[in-house]
Amino acid sequence: MKRTRLIIVDDEPDARERLMELAAQDATLEVVTTCRNGNEAVLAILKHKPDLVLLDVQMPQMNGFDVVRRIGADRMPPTIFVTAYDQYALKAFEVNAVDYLLKPYDDTRFHASVAKARKLIAMNTSDKLTGRLMDLVRDHLHEHSDFIETFTIRDKGRDHVIHVDDVVFLRAEGNYLKLILADKGFLYRMTMNAVETELDPGRFQRIHRSYIVNPLHVRSTRYSGNNEFIFTMANGERIVSGRSYKEQIAKSLARSEAI
Repeated sequence: MKRTRLIIVDDEPDARERLMELAAQDATLEVVTTCRNGNEAVLAILKHKPDLVLLDVQMPQMNGFDVVRRIGADRMPPTIFVTAYDQYALKAFEVNAVDYLLKPYDDTRFHASVAKARKLIAMNTSDKLTGRLMDLVRDHLHEHSDFIETFTIRDKGRDHVIHVDDVVFLRAEGNYLKLILADKGFLYRMTMNAVETELDPGRFQRIHRSYIVNPLHVRSTRYSGNNEFIFTMANGERIVSGRSYKEQIAKSLARSEAI
């Protein structure tokens, strides 16, 4: 039998360990990795493309619903939410037919939830799951994002739809932008100031008049002196920040380190 590839996301070490213990009881489950927060979860889900995600609802900075929004419901794998929420919230989960686990975890309930998710996967009901995830996010966040999620680019006679989370950084080139991905780049007709208003500030950061970076793809950041930071991106490129951006970059880094 093909094993179900699983990612576990919870900010509490004891909770992650407990979920790993429960998963180890099921020979058909393979834990691909575990994540301590929403940022790690987004990167891991996009990288590993698991069959199933166990996703904590209440996490600092980026909660479980934010993870779904960040990835996009159309790309989010079947998800079991793990939560300490009250019965009112749990009823909402059930209505949307996305299963949940209530902390502290019960062995029987865990295995029943996994079996339910596996059945949905086998039935190829991804479209229904996508709709349910979107309903869940809308109901609990009570908001609709006004920010763009994709760029559509015409290149060599073909249209390319690029999800914003796949953009490593954006660089100004005159009246154009260059969208830098992991292994290629595309020109896009829009100014840096215009695109900045279209991007979610919780997902992108302006660090220079000519650069906007995606924190998901920042490998490291260090202060080099002279009011400048050096950003090393996941694709290996290094970007030096503008001096006038020092204060807002420092505040952003302080918030991240506080998590």
